[in-house]
Amino acid sequence: MHKFGIEFSAVILVAILVSVLIFGFVMDAYAVFLRVAGVEGLGEVLAMSNLVQYIARISNVLVIFILSFAFETGRLSTPVSLIFLLASFIGIATVYSLIKSKKFCNAVRLVLMPILYPSFRHVSKVDVWRDTGHFKVTSLKLATYSAITNMLIVIAMFIPFGIASLYPEMRMTSVYVGQLMNFFATLLVFAIQDPISMRMVDAGSLKEAGTALLYGRVLSYALSAIFFGSLLIIF
Repeated sequence: MHKFGIEFSAVILVAILVSVLIFGFVMDAYAVFLRVAGVEGLGEVLAMSNLVQYIARISNVLVIFILSFAFETGRLSTPVSLIFLLASFIGIATVYSLIKSKKFCNAVRLVLMPILYPSFRHVSKVDVWRDTGHFKVTSLKLATYSAITNMLIVIAMFIPFGIASLYPEMRMTSVYVGQLMNFFATLLVFAIQDPISMRMVDAGSLKEAGTALLYGRVLSYALSAIFFGSLLIIF
């Protein structure tokens, strides 16, 4: 019974961690929809997308906090790479569903309504889902940057635990290695990815920009799954 209790609690912990990770992935993708919405009051919608993006980052921090506590106290019996592998696989499906399903996108909007409505009363009710269509080769550059930067952000969350597992004496250093990777990925977003996407938005290519950014996200989770799967095989 005690063994069953330990195993059940481990499953619950993994389920919570994966769910919070998926929530962050969905928030990040929804923020992209907001940036390329092309609706009246676009400036306010862009401000709202920043808040949604921040919510995604908060969920990432929450995952790291829970993982750190479980890791340090010995409550984590599941490999961290397996947790991120599961989240990456499910992330592919959920973000793709958000791209293709208007109902799913509207459900996300309703979930966020209590948070967004007080600050954005007019635009928080706007349906921002758009049929992005199929991916175009002309948007490959932006999609590539979207995939690389988002993959680095996902891996940066894992890096401290990966290093600490191999070198326990370097736990403090491992935290800053993860932060440096996150900073680098964020720099790429601000310096390269955002200028390209905003130029496309200014040129009226909202659909192409959204398609490239969103499919780039899907690709990033596929690449992350390959990375974490490889770690499980090697270690």
